[in-house]
Formats: sequence, C-alpha cells, structure tokens
Amino acid sequence: MEIKRYFSKIIVYTFAFILPPLIIGILAIAISFSDLMHGNPESFSTQDINFPSYDRSKQTAVILVSNEGTETTDLLVPYEIFSASSKFNVYTVAPKRQISPLNGGVDIIPDFSFAEFEQNIGANPDLLVIPAVHNWQDPTLINWIIEHNQEKTVILSICEGARLLAATGLLENHQATTNWFAIDSLQKQYPNTKWLKDVKYLEDSNIITSPGVITGAMNGSLYTLEKLAGKDVAREVAQKLNYSFTDSAQFESPKIKLSDTIWLLTAAYGWHRQNIGVFLDDGIGEINLTAVVDTYPRSFTAKTISIAPERKIIHSQYGLNLVPRNDFATTTKLDRLLVLDNQDHLNLEDWAKNKSNLELEYLSSLSKDADKFVFDNVLRDLAQQENKPLAEIVAKTLEYRVDSPNLEGKDFPIWLILKPLSIALISLAVISRIYRKNLNYEK
Repeated sequence: MEIKRYFSKIIVYTFAFILPPLIIGILAIAISFSDLMHGNPESFSTQDINFPSYDRSKQTAVILVSNEGTETTDLLVPYEIFSASSKFNVYTVAPKRQISPLNGGVDIIPDFSFAEFEQNIGANPDLLVIPAVHNWQDPTLINWIIEHNQEKTVILSICEGARLLAATGLLENHQATTNWFAIDSLQKQYPNTKWLKDVKYLEDSNIITSPGVITGAMNGSLYTLEKLAGKDVAREVAQKLNYSFTDSAQFESPKIKLSDTIWLLTAAYGWHRQNIGVFLDDGIGEINLTAVVDTYPRSFTAKTISIAPERKIIHSQYGLNLVPRNDFATTTKLDRLLVLDNQDHLNLEDWAKNKSNLELEYLSSLSKDADKFVFDNVLRDLAQQENKPLAEIVAKTLEYRVDSPNLEGKDFPIWLILKPLSIALISLAVISRIYRKNLNYEK
C-alpha cells in the first residue's frame, strides 16, 4: 500500500511540475501566433477613390490581393520594385474592391476588383505576382489566375504564394520553391511538383517561384524585373534600395539551432508587448513600411499600430491606397512612435507628448549606416531593444540572413526560463500542500 501511495505521489508531483507551465505556454503561443494574423479592419468607403491611370506604352504588372488577408512584405516589396523601375503600370487587384487587411496592422484598398480590372484595363497582365494569402484555397482567386495564365504572361509567386499557385495546378510536373517552413508540407501535398531549397528564385516555363519573405520578395522581384526590363534597370532599382542583388541564385536556407528556442519561449512567456505606433503619411516608402510592420511583431515583443491624424486614405510614394487602423482619437497608449519619412510633423510631436509622453523616432535614425538595406537596420534595432538571439530567429522567419557580427545586443535572457520554472514550482507547492492536507485528513 505504501509503495503504491509513493508512486502515485511521484506521478502527481511530476504532472504538477510539468503541466501548468506547459498548458500556459501552449495557450500563450496560440494567442501570440493569432496576433500575427491579419485581423478584421473596420469598414471603409471606397466610393470616392479614383482608379489609377493606364499607360499603354508600359508593361502591366498585377499584384494579387486577398480580401481576407495578404502577407505585407510579399505585396509591398514587388509593388515598390516594379513601380520604381518606371517600366510598368503596377496595379493591386482583388476579388472585391474593399478594405483588405495586411499583417502588421495596416490595411489596403486594392486598385481594382477583378471585374473592374477587366472593364478598365481589359488586357492580360504581362506580369502576375502572387503573394502569400490567407485564403489560398479560394476558388475565386484560383480561377482568376488560371484564366490569366496566358503565353506572354509571367507569373511570380513569393513565399507561400506558392500554395495558391500550386492549388491552380499550374505547378504540376514543374520545379518550384517556397518558404523554408512550408516546403516539406507542400512536397507532401503536391508530390508531382519538384520542390527545391537553397535558391533565391527558380524559373520554370513562364513561372518564377521564390522563397520566404525578404529573400523571395526582393530577389524574385528583381530577377523578374531583369527578365522583363533588362539588367541595368534591375541593378538601378536594387542600388536605390541599398540591396545587394547578384547574378547568383544560390542561397543557404536558414537552419534552426538551440538558441532559436527563444522565439517560442518569448511567444509563451514574454507576456508584455510594446505598442509601437507607426505613423502613416502620404509619400511613405512601401518597403520602409513593411520593414517595420512585418519585423517587430514577429519577435512577439511588440505590436505595430498604424496611426494617422484621421482614418483616411494614405497614398504611399507610388500610389498604394493604405488605410491606418487608428486615428489620433482612438489610438491606445504607445511605448514607441516610429516615423517612416524625414519630414517634420509638429502636430504629431504635440500629440505624442500629450498622449504617451513620447519623442518621435525616425526610421532613418535607427542606424548610423544610411547606406544599409532598411530591414538590416530594423533587425539591428530589434537586437538592441530586445536581444541578439531573438533578432536572429526573426531574421530566419523572414528568410533573410544577417550575419551575427552585424547584430549587437544582449544574450539569451535567463528570465524566460525562470518564468516557467517559477510557475512549475508554485504549482508543485500548491499540490504538495493539498496532498499533505488530504493525507492528514485520512489519518
């Protein structure tokens, strides 16, 4: 009897030590990942928004948008690259012309609905860009891609845009690549496609596929630009963006190491999230915007909140229709406030001091290296604000390599381990006390 009681005591104490921090951690991870999703924007009227112009002397690039959610970098990077080349009419097109969410707390109004594109433009696009979308099995999206897969149309998929492209059947018996997280599951789901790793882009027939977020969006877009407009044009755009673009398509996909567990530990036990305000103003750079709103939230240490004096259309430098989630009256208290341009904003300064007692932080001031790619500077800021291992794994989720010597910050934070340990010890102490009370009662 005593032996049985002894073993039951060990089992109860073991579960008491393991289960509470495990359950709390799993629930917190689920909540953290759900926070990375696109969200549901409030309704917004599109009645007074004009359609963009059409220049018959230029090629036409269409970037697909999902009304249910689109990956920000996959959309904004090719939009800026092809627009900056001055060789394309660049349009965002969705099933419906309505406010549509991007991750990172920003929303977009597409230039055209599918029907409006046919009415106003009519011709098949020279380039069709497919970003990662929330509803990649949507038959409306799938059918529109199939209908516009013409002989002279180049299709570029970025990151998990390959899921939507594969669902069309157009990758059947072709080679393709995608995000390093997704490639194994896509290999199982579409075994007749040869999925390849360690490439920055992969061309097969009229289809170009590219890997995860930054590497895919930047290299895939620049390679496609080179193909359609020439090497000089692509190199000029890359130089303008301070991005190193070479002829080599080889790329070493990220590898997970032990210190990368900090990402899940932060999601599970880093319960405090900074509120980082991102000020939207006419003329902001598309890649500058996505470098902020698609990087900080991935660390699970911050939430980006797009703001403007009022909730109205903000036009990016190349005419993208952006909608902030918040205005000055509705914004919550902020921990930081980032400004993406280099202009003076006196009204914003006054509001920030009165609202949250904050000084404005300019994106250009995050690093002394003005000639660096903007994602480099944001990742360095993350390393300094939080810690180096976390910035490294965030770079991996973006499928972008920032060599370790370029990131400076604190080492692995021990408190992340102490928190679940404290929960386990408290649980153990409570169960132990209950167990002793029951034992005394039985006596």
